[in-house]
Amino acid sequence: MEKLHILTVLVIASASTALALDWYGLTQANYAAIQTGLAQLNDAATRMNQSIIDQQNRIQAALDGVDDFVRQSVFGLMFQYQNLNITMDQITNIGGKIHKAGDYKWYVSYIADDYKRSVTSNVMIPAQSIVQNILNAMTTFYSQQSQSCAQQYAPQLVQARLSVGRLQQCILMATPYFELVANTTTVMFGSGISGAKTILKYLDLCSPNSTTCVTKFFNDVPNLMNNLIISLMNLQGIPESIMSPGVPAVKECVDLISVDIKQVLQGLVNKTNSC
Repeated sequence: MEKLHILTVLVIASASTALALDWYGLTQANYAAIQTGLAQLNDAATRMNQSIIDQQNRIQAALDGVDDFVRQSVFGLMFQYQNLNITMDQITNIGGKIHKAGDYKWYVSYIADDYKRSVTSNVMIPAQSIVQNILNAMTTFYSQQSQSCAQQYAPQLVQARLSVGRLQQCILMATPYFELVANTTTVMFGSGISGAKTILKYLDLCSPNSTTCVTKFFNDVPNLMNNLIISLMNLQGIPESIMSPGVPAVKECVDLISVDIKQVLQGLVNKTNSC
């Protein structure tokens, strides 16, 4: 009889140990799932940042293309008509008008950085709340580990539907908005080059030997180019208008997923007392 009692105690002790090991393993699996989800968010943020940088470089390269075309074309014409004694002041004046377009580079850099920060903060801050809610749920289950309901439903905490990594799609959906900015502005810069070509063709209206006409053209070029550059600078309103739906779209994505995860978590926690 004493041997039977000892055997019973050993069986109970063994079962308790197994149960403790199961909860330890589940806790570790939960932490691992959270870390995996956060890693997915970081990877998505890295991909978004690189995509925006690539699009930003496209915009700036297109702007450089406008600068280079105008400079080379105007200076080439000045060399062609060097017999007209074009002054350095005229060259500097034209160059200064073109240089103003460079201010757009700063603006593009600013809106790109601001957009990345806005998207990231709208995802990462709610992600922290989701992680905390998952940990709170795990704590609730662990505090009731002896109950059959807790043992039955606790493993569901590591299901894919509760992964904070689901928010990665919200980060990635922000990328096309900035790509559209790049597509739109590069087309506009292409139109800028076409506008410059039109201005330079005005010189064809002058007879080759009409120095008065050619001189007037070079005198008028700075103002003509200035009007062109001003039209390009008006692009500053385009990126903001195109991107403005981007951040709200990201926020809506995050809100929906957050609500979904919260409801599933609460449902699991409520089941701890339902068996």
